[in-house]
Amino acid sequence: MPNRARAIVLATAAGQPEITASDRLYAEALERRGFSVVGAPWDGPRAAFDRAAAVVIRSTWGYYRASNAFRDWTEAMAIASRLFNPIGLVRWNLRKDYIGKLAAASVRVPQTHFVACEAEAIDKVFGETGWSRAVVKPLTGASGYSVELVARERVADAVSRLATEARTGGVLVQEFLPEIADGELSLIYFDGVFSHAVRKRPPQGEFRVNSRFGARRSAEVPSRAVTEQGAAALRTLPELPLYARVDGVMRDEALIVIEVEVLEPALFLDFDPGSAERFAAATIARF
Repeated sequence: MPNRARAIVLATAAGQPEITASDRLYAEALERRGFSVVGAPWDGPRAAFDRAAAVVIRSTWGYYRASNAFRDWTEAMAIASRLFNPIGLVRWNLRKDYIGKLAAASVRVPQTHFVACEAEAIDKVFGETGWSRAVVKPLTGASGYSVELVARERVADAVSRLATEARTGGVLVQEFLPEIADGELSLIYFDGVFSHAVRKRPPQGEFRVNSRFGARRSAEVPSRAVTEQGAAALRTLPELPLYARVDGVMRDEALIVIEVEVLEPALFLDFDPGSAERFAAATIARF
């Protein structure tokens, strides 16, 4: 049995329990430093995490469809082990109302309204803003799950299609950013320090840049001014994350932050040869 002080578990999900190809690079970098690394689904046997010196939340995909169970699991892991990212950041990131907290901290974000998942409430936002269309997302979700670009005259239809999680937990109604056609920029940071970036371009006629919608990915080298804007957004968080991904688009040389992911973002380690080493070094420094 591995030495507990050197055992790290990367949390995955029962539907896809294997460590992803990107995260395998991170695991190998940790193993080269003398740690034992395994993957285990958060929604599988709890015993898999019993001897972990650290639990790193990675590909816990689909957690939002069992958000209460996932929240309880993270709270238990935070008590039993070192949890990364720390539980305070997990709580902060579980619901997308953190967008409002970023705005209050002067981070530039899309204009956003948080309302009940009801046609009347969503239509009221259209009336107040003058928008003809808007992006509607569940307050708890990821990977483009139940995200729609909705025209005002189709609000009732859209509400009928939204997932149960949206109907029970509410939605955010957000301005549509036409800059998304040029691709969403994903900036990756370890301990608040910029590591690398990827641009995700949606296919023609699509606005969602998640892989399941056919987005193309390419390595990007953003300017220092852009990476500093992403770092400034991270400095408004409750604490410094071990890993973070800041997603956004550029407008007039300013980054509009669409998401700050500190829960289970893909980190695209396979797009930058040194990124896994930087992630491993930052992780061990936390010990």
